[in-house]
Amino acid sequence: MTSSQRLGETAPFDVFYRDEFLRAARLAHLLTGSNDAAEDIAQEALVRLRTKLGEIENPAAYLHRTIVNLSRSWHRSHTRRIGREERWQRSITQMDANDDAHGELLGLIDELPFRQRAVLVARYWLDLPEAEIANLIGCRPGTVKSLTSRALNTIRKELS
Repeated sequence: MTSSQRLGETAPFDVFYRDEFLRAARLAHLLTGSNDAAEDIAQEALVRLRTKLGEIENPAAYLHRTIVNLSRSWHRSHTRRIGREERWQRSITQMDANDDAHGELLGLIDELPFRQRAVLVARYWLDLPEAEIANLIGCRPGTVKSLTSRALNTIRKELS
């Protein structure tokens, strides 16, 4: 039984947790750019999932949606506390000197508005189709297309 199937007695929550925590933390990191926030968000999302186990048909989808929502909330509060220049400086210092291109790309993604970042992560990291991305971030599939296009155009301009 996979983690995307309904959890029951044959796949207890602790197995799901072990199987999904690292993936959940990576998703949260891609959405926040912060290791500390990613771990907190992944943990919180899994706690919320556990309280609704009997009601959820697709735990992995619920987990992804919860992580996106918690990451959005984190961005709102984080943006208020830390100025744009300070965030940029912090992301530069976290880059690996041997991987400048990768670091530059992640830095550019980190600077995108949350919804643009969310569609790129969902599309290219989670490999979700547009309809699922729309459901994940709470918009229409056409909005997913336009957010993806704007995000990629921004990245292209900055890279060239």
